[in-house]
Amino acid sequence: MAHLKKLLIAFCLLASASFAEASGVISEQIHFLEEDGRHALIYTTSRSDYSNYNMWFQNREGYETEDYVKDFLYIYPNEYTWDTASKNGYTLLKMPGRSFAGMERIELEAGLHVTEDGVYNFSNCRDKVKTPDGHYGLWNSPDNFEKIAYSWVFPANLEPVEYKANREGEWVHRHNTVTYYGANVNDLEFQITYRPSTHETYDALKEKLATETEIEVEQAPTGVKITVAATVLYPSGIAVLSDKGKSVLCKVAETLKDRKNVNIIVEGHTDNVPISSKLASTFATNWELASARSINIIHFLVEKGIEESRFGSGAFSFQRPIASNETEEGKAKNRRIELLIEENGGE
Repeated sequence: MAHLKKLLIAFCLLASASFAEASGVISEQIHFLEEDGRHALIYTTSRSDYSNYNMWFQNREGYETEDYVKDFLYIYPNEYTWDTASKNGYTLLKMPGRSFAGMERIELEAGLHVTEDGVYNFSNCRDKVKTPDGHYGLWNSPDNFEKIAYSWVFPANLEPVEYKANREGEWVHRHNTVTYYGANVNDLEFQITYRPSTHETYDALKEKLATETEIEVEQAPTGVKITVAATVLYPSGIAVLSDKGKSVLCKVAETLKDRKNVNIIVEGHTDNVPISSKLASTFATNWELASARSINIIHFLVEKGIEESRFGSGAFSFQRPIASNETEEGKAKNRRIELLIEENGGE
């Protein structure tokens, strides 16, 4: 079977030349997607009348044989030998027995494309690599899969949008899982599209703040992030909201107050310039300034109708820069407020 790691590593089930009369292979592959949307724990199992299996790994420069299974949590049966010569461009792990099971944690990067709006598009056969005997995607040899189930289990923060295969079969969507059921199929290509479950909040905020400058709305796996230049909300060195800042936050409150299923964490960030002596009696350091700005935003949003219980506050001073503090432009980017909007499981 073929998995995609950071580089393409083909992990395939291939029946060897010596097998009993076979009724075919029955196989399952389950992807347990992680919250970052970019990693998955994959469980694969197959049962057949074959006397042995080979797993195929596309060769990687500098790899020793055991390196190809270093990300496996387990392989069953735990008895195998290596073949580095019989298939050009591939290293084969040769396994005895009629049944096989394995679990591996992989990075989906090689088959994954993420749009600017935070939509994830995964393909298990994006670069169309074929084996020497012409197989591709998720495959079996010498026979087709008699039956195969291919599943994705999504975490609570991500949801499926679209799922399709290049072969006929039945798709079933149950709760947070989608599964393809196929019979007498081979060389399977799958395309799985998914997105953060806060996408409706992202769309609403994007539209509401579309005309504002120095504000960025991003869709992240765990929610939505609004980044606002500190000068939009506050005069320099001050923690009292400006009229412009109040106008922007009113738009945020209008969008979020009725969305009871999201919480908001407000984080204050500064550049690395120390507090001036003139302001030192009010804010001893940038930590106090960042904290005061964060908390004052929360107070304002609560006044506009968002429950206090939905908020959290953070202050990071200059410890988490997003640009270099060596330039004025970089310092300006680092002076910012970030609002992290995450689902809380409510209605």
